[in-house]
Order: sequence, then C-alpha cells, then structure tokens
Amino acid sequence: MARSAAYTPLSSGMSKFLNTTPIFKTRESTLTFGLIVLECVLICFLEGFVVQNHLALVSNCTLTTTASGISISDLIYHGLFIVSQVFQIVLCVDALYQRNTAQLIALVLYGLLVVGKRRVTFMHAYGGIQLQQHIILEQVGCGDINLWNPIDPRWSRDAAGQQEAISFYEHKMRPLEYTIIALIPCFFVIIAFFAWKLRKNFAWDNYRNFSADVRVRKALIHLSILLTLLKLDFYFIFSYAAQLIPSTRLNYDATNVEMGLVFTFGALGLALGFLAIYRENKWLMGTFLVCGTLSFIYFIYRLAKVAQPRPYNADPYEFTRHFLIFTILITALLNLATVAMTAVTFNNLWKGVKVFTKDRKGGLVNKNTPIDIDDDPDLEMHHHSHGGDKTEIEDSHRNVKNDDMWTIE
Repeated sequence: MARSAAYTPLSSGMSKFLNTTPIFKTRESTLTFGLIVLECVLICFLEGFVVQNHLALVSNCTLTTTASGISISDLIYHGLFIVSQVFQIVLCVDALYQRNTAQLIALVLYGLLVVGKRRVTFMHAYGGIQLQQHIILEQVGCGDINLWNPIDPRWSRDAAGQQEAISFYEHKMRPLEYTIIALIPCFFVIIAFFAWKLRKNFAWDNYRNFSADVRVRKALIHLSILLTLLKLDFYFIFSYAAQLIPSTRLNYDATNVEMGLVFTFGALGLALGFLAIYRENKWLMGTFLVCGTLSFIYFIYRLAKVAQPRPYNADPYEFTRHFLIFTILITALLNLATVAMTAVTFNNLWKGVKVFTKDRKGGLVNKNTPIDIDDDPDLEMHHHSHGGDKTEIEDSHRNVKNDDMWTIE
C-alpha cells in the first residue's frame, strides 16, 4: 500500500519538535530541565511520605490550640516546599523559552535560597527549618502524656506507648528529611553548573543587536530584570501570606484580616507591576514604585515585630520564628531590589526611552525584537538614518512574521 505524500514519520516529527523546542534545543538546556524535573519529582515524593507520617503521628494526639497551630504551620511549610519545587520548573521553562539571562541567574539564586545555609542563616533554610518544626511538634504537640490519645491499636495509652509511637515515626521521618536536605544542595550544584554553561547562549551580548539605540537596549535589560524580580516576589509574598494562616491559633500580632490584605494587596500590586511593564506607562510605573516602597516599609515593620524578644510564656512566635524571619527577610530584600529597579525603569520612561516605538496616537509602529545571535546570525537590525524616532527599528527581512506579543521575560 503506497504512503500518502503528506505522510510524516512519527520519529521525524518528534525529532523536529525536539530540535525546535527551546527546552530541548541544546544538550545543556535539556539536562537543566531534566534535572529540575527529577529534583521536583523526588522531593515531592519524599515530602509526601513525610506528610503522611506527620498526619499519622498527630492523629494519635489530642492537640491543644497551640499544638494545632504548630501542626498547621508544619503542613504549610511542607506545602510551600512542594510548591517551591514546582515554581522552580516554571522559572526554568520560562527562562529557556525567553532566553533571559536575568531569569537564568534568578533560577540559580532561587535554588540557593532553597538550599540555604547552616544555623548562621536560620539553619538549613526550608529543609533545616522543617526538621526543627517536626522536633517541636513531637515535643509540644504529642510530648505531653495528657494529650496522648492513641487511635492506632499498636500503641498503648501509657507513657511507654507514647514514646514508642514518637520514636517509631521519628525513625521513619528523619531519614526522609535528611535525604531531602542532602539532595537539594547536590541538585543545586549540578544545575548551577549547567546554568553557567547555558549562560553562554543567554549572554547579555544577545541584546547588542536589539536596537541601534543604546538607551533602548539598556531599557530592555532593566525591564527584563524587573520582570524577573516580580516573578520571585510573587512566590515569596504569597509564601509569607500563607504562613499567617495559623495566626489566630498561635496568637500572632497579625490577624486573619491582615492575612487577607496581604493576599489581596499582594495580587493587586504585582498585577499593577506587570501592567506597568507591558504598557510602558510612566504613571502606572510611578504608582507601582510608591506601592513597592510602602510594601518594603511594611515588611521591615513585620520583621522587627517577629524578631522582637518576648517573654518565654508570652511568645506567639516561639515555634515559628525561624521560618517567618527567613521568609520576611528574603521578601524584604527582593522588595528592595524591585523598588530600586522600578525607579530605574521609571526614570527611563520619564525620559521617553521605551522598548516599543509608538506613533502620536499611541499605536504600535514596530516591535523591537531581541535577536538570538546564536540561532540566526544572518538576521540583523538596522537603524535608519532618517529623522524618525531613534527607537524606530526596521526589520530588514520583511518576510519575517512579527506577532503582536511582547516577550522580554
């Protein structure tokens, strides 16, 4: 039977897909993506077993309000840890598709934050603080014999049964937690190596052919960095808001109302930032700059409140202070960097330097498109010498299709 002329072998189609998809375009990009996905699968798998044992232990205890708050906090930390792994995949895919050097660096820094440091910087970041939270839960949540009310027939209701159960679950969870703490830095070192190799393809030199106007090229870099910072802000702001969920049970200074406001204003503020970038509107950017400054002041205030020494018997942050300080500090630093880059971008817009070229009616005349030097060395952007706008760049290849989407992230 003769094959149709339009027949395309599956292997050929798959090969074409792999060669044209940015994720699988080079050996380095494929390995980077594969390692991050593998890390996510392994960590989420191990975290799932830890959560399962956590719930099994807690089910045998009658928790007080404080112990219940600690248990909820512990589950939130596990949830944030799993989300952080998924978010790392999103950052990786976005960086590979957009070929953005700033985001590639942010991916490595984000991995560094997940790795964390030893006790000098709040123990082992996520991994170490989670381990500390489990120890606290075992001591406070189920350590009191009066709270011990086993539903599992394997454990007796006396102190011996209590210690036997805690020891049993401790020996099941500890190896998993230590494995997680060991895996994350190992993956980080390997991923950082391949990210460094990828950086040759994502080098800032890729922006040199973006426009004949140096100011426009710099504006693109500033917008790219700001957009990357906003993506990191997104995770850490909502991470902080999620940690306020047990505030009532643990008697935090913050209330549920404040938690709702952080979620709401965080979402609105980030939406304003993205809108200001994509529309290149100086008034929106200026408004976002003011909002970012107010946000930074809020996080510094919260950091001072959480870190403030309290009496031993009246300390609502006794069991969650490490993780809260870590999250608030990182969020505040990212916020400060975002405010600084927003100020630079606002200054560009105030001077009329935009990545887009617009006519008097505000319509898009042409899109300044970043050139991928490595992929298409024959494609060049030329600056016309006539008396038009300096940022107006004509594409010498008129047959190249320009869509209306702006992708600098």
